[in-house]
Amino acid sequence: MQKRDSIIVWLYNTKYLRVLRRYGYVHYISKRMKYAILYCNHEQSDATISQLQKMKFIKTVDVSQLQHVRTTYEKGKSKIEEKDEVFN
Repeated sequence: MQKRDSIIVWLYNTKYLRVLRRYGYVHYISKRMKYAILYCNHEQSDATISQLQKMKFIKTVDVSQLQHVRTTYEKGKSKIEEKDEVFN
């Protein structure tokens, strides 16, 4: 399984959304807020970001910080289990 990075692309207008499909998988588009979420391979992400920043219809390009967020949680007791122990 390949590592993928999500890139948030802020747009001036949504007219040229088809161009973004050349650079990766377009996951979500918000026409009201004028941004798109694009997924690309981790190895190609730096080159993709530099190419996207050169385009005239793109305002800014941000990399999602989801890769840096810890998603493993400690196993703890739920509130239901704590109530059962109190009553028993």
